[in-house]
Amino acid sequence: MNVKIRYSLSAAVLALIAASAPAPDILDQFLDEKEGNHTTAYRDGSGIWTICRGATMVDGKPVIPGMKLSKEKCAQVNAIERDKALAWVERNIKVPLTEPQKAGIA
Repeated sequence: MNVKIRYSLSAAVLALIAASAPAPDILDQFLDEKEGNHTTAYRDGSGIWTICRGATMVDGKPVIPGMKLSKEKCAQVNAIERDKALAWVERNIKVPLTEPQKAGIA
């Protein structure tokens, strides 16, 4: 894979940043592009069963082989995971951050 393409931000992400979009919108777009959104469980690069945009737990239960979720359920799972990541940033980073910085750290 071309390193420049792999590590650069897409026009869509850059447009959100330029439009002063909130961190959740920037993070959603970025993760959709980089992680994808899989409605069927798959093994990630480390061999861990994941689903949606890399979730390893759904409704408090581990992802298992053969698990399938609807697009709507993945949207719910993705929102929960996104919100947890952004809440971690808010709790632990003690300097002012821009919305793109919050998304980047999350």
